[in-house]
Amino acid sequence: MLPADHLLRRVDRCLDIGELRQALAGHYSARGRPSIDPELLIRMALVGRIYAITSERRLCEELRYNLAYRWFCRLAPGDKVPHHSTFSKNRHGRFRDADVFRILFESTVRRCISEGLIGGKDAAIDASFIAADASWQRKTVPGYLPYVANASRAVREWVHDTRDAVFEMARSKSCQGVSRTDPAAAWSARTVRGRFGYALNALVDTPSGVALDVKATPARFAEEVDAGRVMLERSADRFDYRPKRVAADKAYGSANFLGFVRDHGAIPHIPVIDRTQQTKGKLPRTAFSYDRDIDSFTCPTGKPLRHHAFHLPTGVHRYAADARDCEACVLRKKCTTARRRTLVRLDDEDVRDLARAEVETGLYKRSMRLRRGVERFFADAKGKHGMRRLHLRGIRGAEEEFLIGAAVMNLMVLARPQRLTGKPRRGVCVPAALTPAAISARSIEHDVIASPARRYA
Repeated sequence: MLPADHLLRRVDRCLDIGELRQALAGHYSARGRPSIDPELLIRMALVGRIYAITSERRLCEELRYNLAYRWFCRLAPGDKVPHHSTFSKNRHGRFRDADVFRILFESTVRRCISEGLIGGKDAAIDASFIAADASWQRKTVPGYLPYVANASRAVREWVHDTRDAVFEMARSKSCQGVSRTDPAAAWSARTVRGRFGYALNALVDTPSGVALDVKATPARFAEEVDAGRVMLERSADRFDYRPKRVAADKAYGSANFLGFVRDHGAIPHIPVIDRTQQTKGKLPRTAFSYDRDIDSFTCPTGKPLRHHAFHLPTGVHRYAADARDCEACVLRKKCTTARRRTLVRLDDEDVRDLARAEVETGLYKRSMRLRRGVERFFADAKGKHGMRRLHLRGIRGAEEEFLIGAAVMNLMVLARPQRLTGKPRRGVCVPAALTPAAISARSIEHDVIASPARRYA
């Protein structure tokens, strides 16, 4: 009764759960009452995410009478649907111990690689705010959280993860408060009222739109940048994914992250965080010329600013002029109000210069256009698959929801109907890190657009 081109039929052809059976084999006993097949629960979770059914009670109810859902979950018309509490029991026990959702997501990535959907040249990193299952009215300081013995699972997990940092956070004046129900979520003022939430960090291959990795962090900019490093390292380690260009917005334009991308073997197509023009009307640093050979700046009047100090934790080099030169300088009022003019230069200033130079290239503009693919990933996840607000609490719960959501997004790419993927296109990008040996090195090096094979005589 299901059409051949039904969405669940196409998803089923792209789904491989063989690895999950091996990962969960040690969590079930051969004696006693037969356990519920974990594949059934995984397929039910996929149905819920595909059709944006966020309530497990409603999912179990619709599975009773929806023929398409029953067929996808391998349930006969007379088979009994599991109770909704079975999800919680397995999610916080067997599934979390075996890291089931990470295995499921990575299996979809490997399937996309085997199908040749990943180009391997351009990648984009970004983060999007996802509201937590926590009321903005239940905001408190860490010291007033419930006692651990009487607290919920999310509170106990957060106290266990942070340990002594709970007391340091309580004494900190910069702490904006935590939630009584989900203290791992961060308070964010991105909405009008302000809400608790998490950041969905994604590493997406462009222009294919396949998610290579996702990571859940509290909605703080500093942790989002750290998540970008983790995702690039993990994708290189597990899939040998090493893009030639990495695009991101200005939030990732710090010198440390730009240097990490360069050391990773990619060109950073990221706007640089630059505050050299914020001089309150004085001469900016661009008015001074830097000589790399002698490691010194030269002011507009020809006087040197020599290396004065280096701060190792921040990687900042400080240069200072001679006070006697500044006293007799005709540009003193336009230059500084201090006794002498000082300048700073970062240890990773070379990669900042590289990123600034890339802004003028055509490949940079192309990367900025392709970067919209990660925004489309977030839009589809929120608008079509019900990820505007989380259902689970805690950083582990957020990670699980993000992983299964990214797995569904990759399955949607794999399950595109033939009428969309079967048409011959003008040209396809030759993959870089994931190409077979038959592709010449010249086509990889010079980004040649290879024409696809003709489908019709």
